Amino acid sequence: MDRRKRWTAVRVLVAGGTLCYGVLLGRAVTNVSGDGGSGGGDAAQFSLAGKRPAEPDLANFVKDRAAAIRLGKAFFYDQQASGDGVQACASCHFSAGADTRVRNSLNPGANGAFGAITGVFTTGPNATLVAADFPFHKLSDANNTRSAVVRDTDDISGSQGVFLRSFVQIGFGSPASDVCNSVPDPTFNVHGTNVRRVTGRNTPTNINAAFNFRNFWDGRARNEFNGVDPHGAATANAVIFRTVGGVPKPVKILLRNSSAASQAVGPPNNITEMSCDGRSFPQLGRKLMNLIPLNGQKVNPTESVLGGLANTSGGGRGLNATYVGMIQDAFKNDLWNASGTVGGFSQMELNFSLYWGLSIQLWEDTLISDDAPIDRFAAGNTAALSASAVRGLGLFTGKGRCSNCHKGPTFSDAANGEGGQAFANTGVRPVAADTGDILKGQARFKTPTLRNIELTGPYFHNGGQATLAQVVDFYNRGADFAGAFTDGQIRPLGLSSGEKADLVSFLLSLTDNRVRNRKGPFDGPEICVPIDGLSDGVSNTRCIPAVGAAGGAPFVAFQP
Repeated sequence: MDRRKRWTAVRVLVAGGTLCYGVLLGRAVTNVSGDGGSGGGDAAQFSLAGKRPAEPDLANFVKDRAAAIRLGKAFFYDQQASGDGVQACASCHFSAGADTRVRNSLNPGANGAFGAITGVFTTGPNATLVAADFPFHKLSDANNTRSAVVRDTDDISGSQGVFLRSFVQIGFGSPASDVCNSVPDPTFNVHGTNVRRVTGRNTPTNINAAFNFRNFWDGRARNEFNGVDPHGAATANAVIFRTVGGVPKPVKILLRNSSAASQAVGPPNNITEMSCDGRSFPQLGRKLMNLIPLNGQKVNPTESVLGGLANTSGGGRGLNATYVGMIQDAFKNDLWNASGTVGGFSQMELNFSLYWGLSIQLWEDTLISDDAPIDRFAAGNTAALSASAVRGLGLFTGKGRCSNCHKGPTFSDAANGEGGQAFANTGVRPVAADTGDILKGQARFKTPTLRNIELTGPYFHNGGQATLAQVVDFYNRGADFAGAFTDGQIRPLGLSSGEKADLVSFLLSLTDNRVRNRKGPFDGPEICVPIDGLSDGVSNTRCIPAVGAAGGAPFVAFQP
């Protein structure tokens, strides 16, 4: 079939509409939403092939991009970075970039109390979520938002982090737990015994997140990275240190197109996610620069980024490198070669947040899942989608109005920049439960990417839906808590059971099998995650094996 005939067939299958071709421009997407819901164009607007995030101006920062990527991946997976020597960034992003654990994954939400507002719900910290707990807001008729409420809770399915402790000093043991004092946790405890704390929002995938103009559900990770924290220009005293006359001098920076860097520096010293209360980035730098990178964690010698540094002796754990050497290889000399100290810290320690943010961003820039069935279909392979998925594509861009927010190659308008919609109130919970967007509030949350959505449940910022069928039911009935601030696209859809099934089929076509099977660049070192809230040290953990570029056992969907 020649190209003209091939695309004619595609257009017929999609059921018409305005052709709207989207191209990612840096971390932005052109308007590809079609006519607002009456058809919406063909599959070409969703192809991610060849698209890459915009680059910040790193000429005065990064000396060797490949070295920076190696450093960023090591940082992301290193369990020694946490206050307890167990948590890593990857601990909440271990399954297709998301978190599929069901034990001790509840946060009590806005009312501060675990359990149901209406009906019956799994209660208390360290509980195990089961299928019957979903959706969190259950109606007698899933298609009718006005039907009787069977069950409702404002609890949130998040990710477990660390125990509540106050920081005393860094530690170098095995595991590399800092010296901290336990603090009674009034919320996360079982009969007075602290359990691991749980985040107040569900963990979104970090795959393709580098395209987002702002990151986190509320957008607090700014597009401009200040080198220190997530808040960009809003932190007036944020400085890094450059070598001037042989000594470190404070300098302000704001690097655009760097929301992934802004996001990356948020969790390491957060008292719920990774750290004892009171630790700083210079202290974290001092700790890690005196430890073997990834010590105790297996690294496959064929791993796509770190394989060449894998320690093949002693059980293949850790890297044959030091963080000092990796930083020197990756970053410009005037960011680390000064003599003397400021406030008792070396320049390399003072700039550790800069290294952390930029190197993780550069690694995450490689996590582009652009080989899903939808990409192959968009390239002209009409056999890449089933007949049901093709019908679902027509619904996605037409009757379902999904593409008005989940638009373009990332299936998200979060790449649109400050002028785009990016954040919306979709009526998941009442406004008072979580105000969301740091700029506008109104319970507006970032539109998440739908790529690999099959593997990244539970869904929404509160993790309140376990399956894609439940998500489609939610939108079909026009939300659960629609109000004055709810986006105008959120209204009953009138989908038949067959149409809902077709829409789910289309969503399943957004999974890149390289992500499913952990093939490079989605491979990684071993990561051992706690499986319940009482887990301490390395006991009672689930270890996800290290894999190389060829991949390994596939990830599966969230299964409560």
